[in-house]
Amino acid sequence: MTNAPVAARALALIAIALPACSHSPPPRHPGEEYLAAIDFEGNKAIKSSDLKTGLALHRVQSLGSSPDPYLVTVDGDRIKGRYLREGYLEVDVHSRVERHGDAVTVIYKIDEGPRAVTKIVIGGLPANDPQLTEAMVRKKIALTDGKPFAYDPYDKAKEPLLGIAEDAGYAHAKLDAKVVVDRVNHQGVVTLVYDLGPKCHFGKITIQGVKDADLEDSVRARLAFVTGQQFSAAAIAKSQRQIYAMQRFSTVRILPDKSDGDTVDIHVSMSHASAHELSLGGGFGIDPATYEVRGRVGYSQIGWPLPLYRFDFDGRPAYALMRDGTGWEPRVRAIATLTRMDLFHPYVNGLVEGGFDYMVLESWTEYGPRMRLAMNSPIFTEHLKAEVGWSLQRFSFSHLTPLIDPTLADDLRLTQTELNGAFQQSVALDYRDSQVEPHLGVYSELKVSEGGPWAAGNLTYTEVVPELRGYVPVPNTGIVLAARARYGAIFGAIPVSERFFAGGSSSQRGFSERRLSPTVSGMTMTGFLSEPIGGAGMFDSSLEMRAQIGKIRTVGVGGVVFFDAGDVTLTPADLNFGNLNYAVGAGLRAFTIIGAVRFDFGYRLNRTGPMDPEPGSHYAFHLSLGEAF
Repeated sequence: MTNAPVAARALALIAIALPACSHSPPPRHPGEEYLAAIDFEGNKAIKSSDLKTGLALHRVQSLGSSPDPYLVTVDGDRIKGRYLREGYLEVDVHSRVERHGDAVTVIYKIDEGPRAVTKIVIGGLPANDPQLTEAMVRKKIALTDGKPFAYDPYDKAKEPLLGIAEDAGYAHAKLDAKVVVDRVNHQGVVTLVYDLGPKCHFGKITIQGVKDADLEDSVRARLAFVTGQQFSAAAIAKSQRQIYAMQRFSTVRILPDKSDGDTVDIHVSMSHASAHELSLGGGFGIDPATYEVRGRVGYSQIGWPLPLYRFDFDGRPAYALMRDGTGWEPRVRAIATLTRMDLFHPYVNGLVEGGFDYMVLESWTEYGPRMRLAMNSPIFTEHLKAEVGWSLQRFSFSHLTPLIDPTLADDLRLTQTELNGAFQQSVALDYRDSQVEPHLGVYSELKVSEGGPWAAGNLTYTEVVPELRGYVPVPNTGIVLAARARYGAIFGAIPVSERFFAGGSSSQRGFSERRLSPTVSGMTMTGFLSEPIGGAGMFDSSLEMRAQIGKIRTVGVGGVVFFDAGDVTLTPADLNFGNLNYAVGAGLRAFTIIGAVRFDFGYRLNRTGPMDPEPGSHYAFHLSLGEAF
């Protein structure tokens, strides 16, 4: 494939876009003054380029206009304010204007003075209350006695400083916070004086806006406080989050009534969310093997057939056009799920799931019904969740590729109907700051399945799949480093429907979808073919550097560079971590209201020979929705 036409079109677009994006100043006439430069003198702590950014005169200069004396004064105050925020409390700024013909230069002379150091004075705290101590107050403000002072940490701490008093039971607490400049000692003296009032407890709790008694009981179970308990603003905030997480209400208000001395009555009011939700989505992928169109249809109905139930339908049709001319491959999955909230106990969810798959894969077609029963619940904390369940699926196989001979078909169990019954357990620890676009945190998960006659199946096996993800932001850069590692192993009689395949937009991106796999190869009537058959051993890993690039109108644009490594083998023992398949690549992101629209290009670094997965292919393109992990 040649890239010359693509490069030519890209250069043409750039040539058209550059003049449109430039802002040339209008032509000037002789005798018309214009702002030629903005200069600074005496600044050492803050760079001139940083001071210039945000000044009104900066825009005046870009437009080729003359400086307004009023803006000169206002910008001088802006510069002084910038220094004050950084802790230079004795700064002085003077401006002057110099003219050379029509050219005007505005010069700001800055006397920075010494940077103030911090001194914190705290008053009004109780003498013997371990729930509210001076050490706890100091911990809430990112300033330390004797260290440089700045206004930003002080401003950000005001609300948390009052919050710790309210969390300690002082519902009527007030905080008088101010900064006093001590010019003699060059200090910024932060004074925090509390007026606490009495310790309070929760009083009567009323709930409005709930139409069903069972649903009201579920709401009450999610309140992190009870009548008579010590008042806590954090408990109110936690309760609101937990009620929203029920996905039953569009608004949740928890209002404390502080008019009755040390008793705080609570009024909880809610508005029901829409009971119906329809979602549509899709994507388009191009790789050396296929053109694929993917669709997704989702429907949810809350409160059906009873208030604590939820019905969901998820349909995922896809069509892949083979680039070798062999035709279209339909792929369909339809799943209906009925979930019961608070089954036997608050926060315990029970679900019944049924569906049907018809998947025309590269080497065979698999089809049949499936069902699953499961229960899930948080454990000790909302960050740790566990699930146990039982699944049963009955798959038949047809349209085997001619590359699979009768012996291999028997070995893969493609000649018999698969009745796969298994008990399943999973536990997940999630400390990400966002499930959609994480920037900080970790996520780990372990899935284990045991199949056999005791689970109504005809195959005895054990499957283990652990996974770990991590996200770390690089300070002051907008860059996020993200990493993932996933391992999979199946021991015993390997179900065809459980075989591992890798490659694609959410896996090893140097490969087409599912093409990183053990393969069967040979000559056919259409030429030499290599088709994936899956394996029982899998390792998949990625390292990414994600960065915000800018905006196109109101849509954020980001870029990614990545390194992927992985392999799928016939057995777990065949995995060789010293000889994985490696790929590097880059991608673009458009951050829309429905998530990140993602385009990635992956280039394979090794193992592209005739005996390797997807032989002869060196690269793959991927277009999809959402981050890879």
